Amino acid sequence: MKKSIFVRAMMASASVIMIVGVLLMANLLTTEEERNSINVHINESSEKTLEFKDLFLLPGESCEYTIKLNGERSKQYDLSFDFIDVEEEKTLKDFARVRIEAGGDVICDELLADAFESENIVASIDFENEKNTEILIVYYLPIDVGNEAKNAEAVFELRLTAKTNEALYE
Repeated sequence: MKKSIFVRAMMASASVIMIVGVLLMANLLTTEEERNSINVHINESSEKTLEFKDLFLLPGESCEYTIKLNGERSKQYDLSFDFIDVEEEKTLKDFARVRIEAGGDVICDELLADAFESENIVASIDFENEKNTEILIVYYLPIDVGNEAKNAEAVFELRLTAKTNEALYE
């Protein structure tokens, strides 16, 4: 009799632990997705600086961010992406790559260190009937990177500037 009460109590405890675990996992996944989604509202011209602290990747890993652009008018904008190195001691930028996609088109796919050196990366975005436009930014470390990237991190800012493409409307 005592064994069956003990077994039932253990099964009830295990069930409660499993339910709590599933709920915590669902919360963790939702929180991570929200953290990697950035909303930017564009007027005639806008500028937003995004900070990336302690970007750490293992070979074969990637980290994705979605920038959701919201425009007030149905116009075309030129976006520029300027990578600003905040801390040069961190060396991940010498191994990791960055890919930026807009509307299914790849705007850039290059070594992160090269993105810091380039003047800026430019893309044209066309808003149709106040439709949200998404920019996908993916930081990834190729699988063939070895121990030279061990414990490497990157700390940097990404300045997103949106300006109305006036040439189209003159």
